[in-house]
Amino acid sequence: MSNLSTILPLGVAAVIAGSVLLTESVSADAPAAGAPAMFEVTITNLTANQVFSAPIVSSHNDLASMFTPGTAATPELQALAEDGDNSALMASLTANSDVLDVATYPANIIPGTSMTTVIEMDRFHDRLSIAGMLVTTNDAFFGVDSLTEMRDTDSAVFFAPVFDAGTEFNSEDCAFIPGPPCGNGGVHDPTPAEGFIHFSSGIHGTNSLAPATYDWGPYAARIEVRRI
Repeated sequence: MSNLSTILPLGVAAVIAGSVLLTESVSADAPAAGAPAMFEVTITNLTANQVFSAPIVSSHNDLASMFTPGTAATPELQALAEDGDNSALMASLTANSDVLDVATYPANIIPGTSMTTVIEMDRFHDRLSIAGMLVTTNDAFFGVDSLTEMRDTDSAVFFAPVFDAGTEFNSEDCAFIPGPPCGNGGVHDPTPAEGFIHFSSGIHGTNSLAPATYDWGPYAARIEVRRI
């Protein structure tokens, strides 16, 4: 779990839960630590040609988690990572008593664009988790899990990495990929996969996809969290 309660000097970077905290700004007018607060969560797609499926964001306590690197993906995360389908994950999180709020973004996020949603957090549900599929892959998704709210901070910026769900073999074969130029959602490569969530190694050009077009750097998304 990440703990961001210690305020870092402006411009200092720290690696946190697979993401990078870029900056945070402190406000003397921030609400009391125990008061519920609403936050805007803005996601910017930093890739050149990978569309993000409509992401999902949740606020929760330390007993809940959207995904855990190094462990097997849940069926709900698998649906998101392989087909960009967040509905099962949305239902699972909404039914979880350790989750305060869940929101999905209204549409896919295309490269070079941003989208914002709003989520509620409080002192008992001070963790934030986010995920969305990179749709021109077999089972890759960007995400952060269990980031801790900065109770005295107005805003922070994170860079989110790309994970491999480990649920589908990375064939890079258009026959099993939902995003452009493939368009084959719901069709899954039957070859055994790794079986656990890990950092994605990107696109290697072994089949239908050219790395020069569809690969990405170490971080796929910029995530800004701002108290409103």
